[in-house]
Order: sequence, then C-alpha cells, then structure tokens
Amino acid sequence: MITDSPVKLLAPQTYCFARMILPGRRSRQVRSGYCNICGRGTIFLCPDISTIRNTNNCLFCGSSSRKRHVANEILRIYDADANSIKRSRKLRQFRVLNTGWRDSLTRSMADSDRFFHSEYFPDIIPGTEIEERGYCEDLQNLSFPNDYFDLVITEDVLEHVRDYKKALVEIRRVLKQGGHHIFTVPCRFDEPTLVRVDTSGDMDVFVTEPEYHGGWPTRKILAYRTYGTDLLDELDEIGFDSTVSFSQPKDLEHGIVDSYVFVSHKN
Repeated sequence: MITDSPVKLLAPQTYCFARMILPGRRSRQVRSGYCNICGRGTIFLCPDISTIRNTNNCLFCGSSSRKRHVANEILRIYDADANSIKRSRKLRQFRVLNTGWRDSLTRSMADSDRFFHSEYFPDIIPGTEIEERGYCEDLQNLSFPNDYFDLVITEDVLEHVRDYKKALVEIRRVLKQGGHHIFTVPCRFDEPTLVRVDTSGDMDVFVTEPEYHGGWPTRKILAYRTYGTDLLDELDEIGFDSTVSFSQPKDLEHGIVDSYVFVSHKN
C-alpha cells in the first residue's frame, strides 16, 4: 500500500518547474502521482496526449506509461505487497531478463545479481557480456540455457524482430516452467496483423511504405509488422497461456494511460 500521498511528496516549485519544461502549450499534460518503478512521489510529463502511451514520463526515472504498466503486471505476479520495482525485495529472488538497455527498470533492479539486461548491437557478437549482467543478445537465438529465467520482459521489441515466432520460441525455451513473458507490442485489436515486410525469403520485401521507430541504439529501427487479433492464437500454438491487461482508471495514480500489456505464462 502507498502510505504517503504523492501530492504531499512534491514541492510546489517542482510542479511549476515541470510545467515550464514542457514544450508548447497545446495538448500537454502534467499530473501528479506515484511511480511504481522508482518508488517516488512524482509528476508525469506528457508533451502531447496523442503519444501518452509512450511518454507521460516520470520526472525522476523517466519511465513511460507503458513501462509502468509492465511494472504493474510484474508486481501483481511476483510481489503484490510491494508498491514499486525499486522497493521490492521479493522480486530480487527471481531471475529476470529485461530487453531494455539501461532503462528505468534496469536501473531500478541494478542491485540484484539475478537481474540481466540485453540489447542487440549489430557490430557485437551475440552472447557477449558488455557490462555486468548486460549482454548483446539476438532474440531469435538467445545465448542463455534452457529453463533459466523466471521472467522475460520485452517492451515494443518484437515488431522489430525479423522472425518473431522464432524469438517467441526462444523466449519460451529460456523460461522456467511456470515462468512469464511480459511484453508490449503495437497491436490493433480489431484487425489481423499488418505485415509491413515480407520475410518469407532471404531478402526483405516491403509490402507497405517502410515504417521506422525511434529507439536504442540507432534511433531508426525498421518495424516488420503491426500485430493484430491473431497474436493470441500464435502465442497459444507456441505453448503460452496469454492474456492482455488493459489500463484502468485506477492506474492513473501511477501515470498509466491508454496502455495494454501482454502476459504470457509458460504452460
């Protein structure tokens, strides 16, 4: 339970400063709340409400709306008594892989020797340990042994993986029985998956105009697809029992807005 009101934890000048640093005046939003990642009373900054799923950033750790939604599901499953990732001792008993390079989740779990993080760097051999528990990894061919992790987190990653089904099989392989893959992807819940690039051959064939998303490390990453209604069936075929968590009004306290998270359990 949260024992302190998030608003009481904020100095008035902090709130005023946040309003000053947001660019422009249209569509911007500043809201006070409690960050369930860094464990601080904070304010959430959204320069444009049309991007609120990917922004609405915590003033202190920079986490986005969708990342805090992921944190919600992690805590629900692994430590329902904790109010943040940073303050959860129970979560540190589990072996976790986060495919986020030095993001707010990784920083909040850096003190745990059972927490690993990864990123794919084209010029580095996959499986290379770049920093302590930080690896270059290709999701299509992970270097970790079978049944190794209790939890794997991928956040808006799979749409950029050429063979995402192979990646999902690999994620299931490295998960322990009963483990979870908690992830986000761009998804249309009223249409089938939109294939942007045909990957059936050795060469990429563009079916639509190329779409690129900003991100680490290149800031321009090709999106192979936008997922749709068939994704849950594909997860079931691979051997996951999956559900989708949609953000609720009560999640506003944590700055979670217009968000959804997939939770897959290894059968």
